[in-house]
Amino acid sequence: MNLPVADKKEALALLGTGHVADLDKSDSMDGLRRQVLDYFKGGKDGFHCRLDLSGATIFQRRIWRATGEIPYGQVRSYKWVAEKAGNPLAGRAVGQALAANPLPLIIPCHRVIRSDGKPGGFGGSAGDVKTKLMLLEMEGCRI
Repeated sequence: MNLPVADKKEALALLGTGHVADLDKSDSMDGLRRQVLDYFKGGKDGFHCRLDLSGATIFQRRIWRATGEIPYGQVRSYKWVAEKAGNPLAGRAVGQALAANPLPLIIPCHRVIRSDGKPGGFGGSAGDVKTKLMLLEMEGCRI
């Protein structure tokens, strides 16, 4: 999934792409939709769903799991994520794994920045830094 998308209908359609296996708060996609809306209203509770990441590599899953541990309103470096995932020399590969992230709000790759404090890329494109910065600012994090 690349953000931003053209409109609300397209965004909601992406929520049903098969990457969400189960929802803790609801038996339907409505629960996830509510969680997304809560997030954009400033909800800091995070997302409560199990993800079906069976199509991902083991490395991608480790990277995405480590990224999911970054608290709301905070950032970590690509190097931190690599270390947390057990491969401290894989900073560049972390960027590639995050570019393939199918659920960028649920797996908060926007919270991963370069070691020099610059934002790095987002959504598979280094050109979409505006969205990354907007999400971080919304969370109260300025870089």
